[in-house]
Amino acid sequence: MTEEKESKHRILLIEDDPAISNVVELNLRLDNYDVFLAADGEEGLKMVEETNPDLIILDVMMPKLDGWQVLMKLKSDEKTRDIPVIMLTAIDDEQSKVIGLRGGADDYVPKPFSPLELAARVKVILDRVKRAQKLSAEPSREGVRLDQIPVQKGDTIKLIPMEDIYYIDTKHEYANLHTYNESYLTTYSLSELEKMLDSKVFFRTHRSFIVNLKRVNQIIKLSRNALIVTLKDEKQSRVPVSRRQASVLRDILGI
Repeated sequence: MTEEKESKHRILLIEDDPAISNVVELNLRLDNYDVFLAADGEEGLKMVEETNPDLIILDVMMPKLDGWQVLMKLKSDEKTRDIPVIMLTAIDDEQSKVIGLRGGADDYVPKPFSPLELAARVKVILDRVKRAQKLSAEPSREGVRLDQIPVQKGDTIKLIPMEDIYYIDTKHEYANLHTYNESYLTTYSLSELEKMLDSKVFFRTHRSFIVNLKRVNQIIKLSRNALIVTLKDEKQSRVPVSRRQASVLRDILGI
């Protein structure tokens, strides 16, 4: 029994609305998490020291210290800066999301939200942290390249062979794999996937795109330093090439 308790992840919820706190706490406890509650930013920072949480769910609009201030303090402290943070807010606009993500938040959930979706996002982030910790504990595997990437399609885990990937992109935190006529959401960031891929085959054309050079159909020159890559997939997808990467791509392809 002791081992089971020690294996539970600790979640700190900093939220001033008791109704929201109760619902979120219930759903997280059903998923076997230990949940701690704080009703404002000041109490939340004290609870961080007391509970050493594995993840923090942080409301933005709160008394005493708001979520932005709490996030800034967490990310400026060496002891807490690596704790993943999910922001909750009723302010659903792109600028607020950008502020939160640039401030170090790992995810951003607008209110009203589904408690089940929030719990799913918690699991994704904790799984990613666990995977990163495992990789860092096994430095001898850093040079190993994957032959397949696991993705989830409904209730099924599917393994996508590297040669089937035409390109990879990202709009938020997690990357999407694109094959000839299918797309799959992964639980990896684009940077994480880039480290797993063979750099002789896969090329990062842009901060949001990686292409399989073997699946390139043609290069379209828009201007001196602006290129577009078209692929051989069903949609003949177009992928932008940043100015910085354009000259590198020319050297690789000898054009």
